[in-house]
Amino acid sequence: MTEKEMVAAYLRRIGVKGTPAPTVKNLFMLQKAHMLHIPYEDLEIWRGKAGSLAIEEVFEKIVVNGRGGYCFELNGLFAWLLKQLGYTVVEHFGRWLMGEPLAIPARRHRVIRVMFPKATYIADVGVGQRAPLEPLELDGDARLCEGLRYRIVPEARLGHVQEVEIKGVWTRVYSFDDAAQEPIDFNYVHWYCVNHPQSFFHANLLVHMPTPEGRRSIGSAQDPETGETVPLLSVSGKDGKTTRTYLRTPAALAAALKKHFGIVEQ
Repeated sequence: MTEKEMVAAYLRRIGVKGTPAPTVKNLFMLQKAHMLHIPYEDLEIWRGKAGSLAIEEVFEKIVVNGRGGYCFELNGLFAWLLKQLGYTVVEHFGRWLMGEPLAIPARRHRVIRVMFPKATYIADVGVGQRAPLEPLELDGDARLCEGLRYRIVPEARLGHVQEVEIKGVWTRVYSFDDAAQEPIDFNYVHWYCVNHPQSFFHANLLVHMPTPEGRRSIGSAQDPETGETVPLLSVSGKDGKTTRTYLRTPAALAAALKKHFGIVEQ
């Protein structure tokens, strides 16, 4: 498959017709389309069988096989698409901060910076929790999305910090600095996430996807009936109500992945 054919297939996967020009408006459209069609998921790492970050391999998984991925896969493939479409893109390492006990945790996030003559945006399709469906301007004001406000603020030691306002309090999500990275630079952190016994992703099943109606997610939780850790499906709607279902068997997990996320494991 040629790069042109790969781009066309990728755009079909996210429901985009034609080949959009590299404009700010289309960047917003592309990020939202991506997030509404491709789930965040760490199933392969959780199962101990993840692949590499080679574009051809990630493309096969996400576009051809209809799967999702985690930040190093999702943002890596999205950055590749943006470059193919003519955007000016720089990638950075990020430090995931939300819920971390350390003030400065190790770098384990991949960040995309998209530059235009009059503005610079962070276009992130690789955050598994609540995240803005559209890019955030690097030096812009806070942006409202799905009822929450997001912003990026400067920080002396960390560089830039993306924050979300929760119940009136600004909470740090992740940080990144201005050092540019090449795709090859993310390989060793990906290897750690996939292979190290202390990797966060080994112990935590994460599947997330926003929808026009609300959000859907699967995470590891303690089953109140058995005390065991099992996948928990959460589905929220426009009315703000959330239904939760414990997935106590492999068949129940497989059915939920297919129904709510379009994921069919090979």
